[in-house]
Amino acid sequence: MPSFALFDDAVVARTAAATSGWANFTGLQTVFDYARSQDRPLFFQAGVYDSGTVTVLPSNGGGKPLLARAIPGSVVLRFSGVNNFLVVDGQSQVRFEGLSFDGQNRALSDYVAGRPAFIAVANGAKDVVFEDCRILYSPGIGVYVRGAEATFRDTYLQSHSVGIWSENGRINVLSCSLALMSNNGIAVWRDTITGDSSTISGNLINGIDTVAGGTGQNGNGISVFRAVGVTITNNQIFNTQYSAIRCNGGGLHNVSNNNIFGAREIAIFIEAPGAGIDLTGCIVSNNSIDTAGGGINVANSGLYNDGISRSVVVEGNRISSMADNAVTGGTAGGNGIVVEQDCVVSGNLIENVAGIGVQAGINDGARDLVVTGNLVRGAKMGIGVSNHAVSSSGRSVVISGNIVRSASVGGVVPTVFTGAGLDRVGTVEYGNDLATAAGSVTFGHNRYL
Repeated sequence: MPSFALFDDAVVARTAAATSGWANFTGLQTVFDYARSQDRPLFFQAGVYDSGTVTVLPSNGGGKPLLARAIPGSVVLRFSGVNNFLVVDGQSQVRFEGLSFDGQNRALSDYVAGRPAFIAVANGAKDVVFEDCRILYSPGIGVYVRGAEATFRDTYLQSHSVGIWSENGRINVLSCSLALMSNNGIAVWRDTITGDSSTISGNLINGIDTVAGGTGQNGNGISVFRAVGVTITNNQIFNTQYSAIRCNGGGLHNVSNNNIFGAREIAIFIEAPGAGIDLTGCIVSNNSIDTAGGGINVANSGLYNDGISRSVVVEGNRISSMADNAVTGGTAGGNGIVVEQDCVVSGNLIENVAGIGVQAGINDGARDLVVTGNLVRGAKMGIGVSNHAVSSSGRSVVISGNIVRSASVGGVVPTVFTGAGLDRVGTVEYGNDLATAAGSVTFGHNRYL
């Protein structure tokens, strides 16, 4: 039976039974509450500590902060109970350093409906920090943040359904590693389109499956839904069954300097998935994408009961080896970049794609697009532009200053989306026109080699 004792500067827990000056405890609740009530940090000596559910609430531990720490890699807090392991509810200034949390794949109950949580941080809790920790092995959500704020730094998460899921909260996930998630890596969701300001930066995400199925709500490295102002930068994301980064609704996101390899669908998907779930404003820049079903899509323009995704800059990205990988509900298309409305596509390098290098507009959704200064090498078609824009007025598309080399079906050409894919329309080639206008489209100073 483990024991604890109070020293001048800390409460110390150990796996050995009580001797003089020490008190036995059977679960973590006792020692958490005691350390808090004494206004002392809690230090764990090396070993494994089994426990059922432990809570950190304003109504226990004297309502005081908690600092629990150990030498990294020396201590495992192991779940041996039912329901949830750790719940921080309404209590701020809670910090865990150097601890491993092991769920032992034990069954979990829903913290709220549909959200089985191994660890929950909720109801206005702020300044909750996991630093240099390990959070492992649960069939549910590794850490569920609901209506609260939490920071994860240099922490490793493995083998959960979802690694970290923030709902109506705010998270900072910095320099962490996530591996072998069965449905999503990091999720930032909101009930309505509203400000969020979470930051996801410098993380390694490797291995995201889609066990729960669906057509995109699962299988993503980073999933953002209806949140506004999320920063997603400098991450390395490998081997996802759907997208590496998927932003659905909301907007004002910064998606930059990420390295992506092995996304089975669209690597970076900027989407307005349904009526009333619009996405406005996003910078997608300086990302490196290799081996995926598609590169970058800015999807939906208010047709077919979709929302509108608009005001997006796609700049300075490197995209290579896009294959037309079949996924549930359709195909990723093997395209480099696809945009629909109010977008600038500039300075991107795209090579070795099975479909189109850059597609400007989808059918009658095309509007106000600028495609300049891109290099496309090795594609079915270099740059496609909606035939609706080529054959009608009022859509305002400019395609200029691009280079296309080795496009087998056409350099700069009109296209139509058939429901199954994008096809070339007619035989007109605009790839080497110095200055030509057709319908709503201005072509100029492109090179097709």
